[in-house]
Amino acid sequence: MIGYKYRANIVDRNKNFRDIESLLKDELWASSLTNLNDPFEAIYDDNISKALEIFKQLFKAKTDIVQKNWNDLIDFKDKIGIYSLASSGKNFPDNELMWTHYANSHKGFCIAYDIEKLEDSETYLGDVNRMVVNYKKTPPIIDVRDISGKDFLVKMFGTKSEIWSYENEIRLIYSNFGIKKYNPFSLKSIYFGLEMEDEYQKRIIDGLTNRDVKFYKMCKLENSYHLKPAFICANERSIVDKLSPSIYEILTTSHNHAVENFHVLYKGKELDENVLRSFVSKFREQYATKSANIYLYDSKDIVSIIDKYPLYGKEEALMEEHLIAESFFDTDDVFMYSDK
Repeated sequence: MIGYKYRANIVDRNKNFRDIESLLKDELWASSLTNLNDPFEAIYDDNISKALEIFKQLFKAKTDIVQKNWNDLIDFKDKIGIYSLASSGKNFPDNELMWTHYANSHKGFCIAYDIEKLEDSETYLGDVNRMVVNYKKTPPIIDVRDISGKDFLVKMFGTKSEIWSYENEIRLIYSNFGIKKYNPFSLKSIYFGLEMEDEYQKRIIDGLTNRDVKFYKMCKLENSYHLKPAFICANERSIVDKLSPSIYEILTTSHNHAVENFHVLYKGKELDENVLRSFVSKFREQYATKSANIYLYDSKDIVSIIDKYPLYGKEEALMEEHLIAESFFDTDDVFMYSDK
C-alpha cells in the first residue's frame, strides 16, 4: 500500500533544509500527540472510569487495581509517536487541499512511501501499528470491552472529527515519539509541487542517486480544478551485471516482518549448483529489501499451490516435481534437489 507524505520544504534563515535533509537521510519524525495540529487528538468519552465507580458504590467492589491499570494505559498516550500519511484513490497524490495545507501551497513536495516497508523498518513488530483514521461526528466512547483488543487504539488514536475527512489519513502509531530510520526501499517516488523551485528539486534528485526512485512534477489538468503528475526522470541503483530478464520470472512474493519470500520461475538452461548460487546472490542484490528466502521452479504449474500448506497427494507430487532449489535467508548457500 502506498501512503503520501506532503512536505512544506522548510528552509530556515541559516539555509538548513530540514524537510529535504530528513528525506535524504531516510528519516521520519513520529510526532507526539501534543505536537499535532488537531487540539482534539485522543479525545474520548471515558465509560470505564464511570463503570468502575458504579461497581465500587453499588457492590463495594475493589476497583483500585483496575483503575490504576486503566490510568497507566491512558498515560501511554503521552509516549507514543504518530506519523501521518494520506491515501489516494489514484496512483499519485491528487489532494489539492493537502498540497495547499501541508506542502506550503505547492512550494513543497510529496513523498510516496511503501507503507509495509515503513512498518518493517522497525526492529520489533509491536513497535508500530497501522490504522486507517475514522471520521466521526462525536468523540468515541471507550468502555471495558475495548481494552482487550485493538478497538482501544483505534478509538483513542485513530478517530477524528469529520472536518478532517479530506485528509484520508493513514497513521503509523509508534511505541515512542522521535526520529525513526526507515528502510531505503520504503521510498518509491517524489512529486514536486507546482511552485517548487528548480534548485530544491535538483537537490533532491541529486541527493537520491543510486536509488530506485521516480520523480514527477505536478501540473494543472486543463479545463479542470484537478492535478496530474508529469514524469521527470528516474534514478536507479547501479548494479553490475544485472540478471537478464530472459532467464527468470517472479511468480509471487510474500513477506512477514522479518523475512521476504520470492517464488521464481527459473528459465536458465544450466542447473549447476555454482550457476544457481550466482543467480540467487544477484537476485537478492536486485530485489531483496531485507532477509529473503528464494525458491526456484522450472514450471508455472505450481503457482496455485505456492502458499498452500500442507500439501497432499497430487499437489505434493507436483511441487516436488517442479521445485529446483531453495536458498534461505540465513545463508547464501543453495539447497539443490538431487533428482533435478
